[in-house]
Amino acid sequence: MKEIGYYVELDIDPAQREEFHVNMLNHSAATLDGEEGCLVFDVFVDARNPNRYALFELYADEAAVDEHRFSKQLAKHRAEVDPAILTRVIWVVSGQVDESNFRGTE
Repeated sequence: MKEIGYYVELDIDPAQREEFHVNMLNHSAATLDGEEGCLVFDVFVDARNPNRYALFELYADEAAVDEHRFSKQLAKHRAEVDPAILTRVIWVVSGQVDESNFRGTE
């Protein structure tokens, strides 16, 4: 099984932040509860800039990503939150790192 992750950075319109925040948390919970292939869906708020969000999503495989991408729930969520999003950057995170390469020095 090859897991696929996404790291997303979002800048939110300050006037719409509170509504965005509630919608984002609801979407995260609904995705985790309703999509078996969604393994992680974390929502982070920048401590110094509450209008900046980061998301980390991890899916079991490409089929799980497709289930999410083409879901009615995602379409509804995007209609609710897209007007509040000023910028969106998405990175794909996949593969595994050999942790033996990160031992530090003595």
